[in-house]
Amino acid sequence: MTPTDPLGSLLPPAPPGRGLPRHDQHRRELLAIVRSEADTRHRRPVPAWLAPLGAALAVLVIVAGVFVLPGLLGGSRHGAGPSPGPPAAGGQHATLTRRTESSLVSSPVTGLVVQGSVGAVRITGGDRSTVAITAHLAYRGGAPVITRQVTGGVLELGYRLPSCSDCGVSLDLTVPRGLGVTVRLGVGQIQLSGLSGTIAASTGVGDIRASGMSGSRVRLTTGPGMISAGFTAPARLIFARSGIGSVTIRVPSGTAYRVTASVQTGSVRVSVPRAAASSHVIQATTGTGTVTVTGS
Repeated sequence: MTPTDPLGSLLPPAPPGRGLPRHDQHRRELLAIVRSEADTRHRRPVPAWLAPLGAALAVLVIVAGVFVLPGLLGGSRHGAGPSPGPPAAGGQHATLTRRTESSLVSSPVTGLVVQGSVGAVRITGGDRSTVAITAHLAYRGGAPVITRQVTGGVLELGYRLPSCSDCGVSLDLTVPRGLGVTVRLGVGQIQLSGLSGTIAASTGVGDIRASGMSGSRVRLTTGPGMISAGFTAPARLIFARSGIGSVTIRVPSGTAYRVTASVQTGSVRVSVPRAAASSHVIQATTGTGTVTVTGS
């Protein structure tokens, strides 16, 4: 008889009626992370209680994904913007309403700051001089109010949540490629692509995915969640930290990097040239999970 897996019992299957994309795959990945045996060349001694704690945090990630984001934002596919769906009735005696608002910031901006509590942010850089904003709102009761202002050349974008329940906002932005960007989320996913400015992105719970990055300084942090970042040019500083989850950094081959990569429970793999005196610095860490730094 196959023994019961105590870790598997901690991570619940997707509840019926909840459209969590790729739930089973994420569930298997989280279990693999918690069970993983570190490479003895990179493993550090850790307290015995860290593995069960990692499993508990993994549960929180799944619960947040199951009960917050998919229900609010329509269970959109990973890597795609929220897809509007028919209003769902019930829950707190109100219908779940979904609405899309679009606007354009034509005045010159030198920086962008996005802040939100629950939702998702996708920012795409391009050869343009304006900032295009598409906001997908989901709520019961009063609608979230999108707020924006330009102060000293910096566009500050966010939203207020009035008397509503099950509120969430997903922002899809197209910006000048070289714009400096700061994103702060409470719970939700962040996607970045084609940006060459200074980047700082953080979320309390959720994944961060970045691709086609060419900025000199990029800082990515999450609590429970995965970080994946790909670069088309060697950066001066790449900082990526996750509380629990994998951290994967892909940088151009042919450049030597000063790499600091560490985990508390898990494994590390670095396959780029390393030089202690290099001006190109990579700092990648996770509490429980894997860290991979590789050339592209």
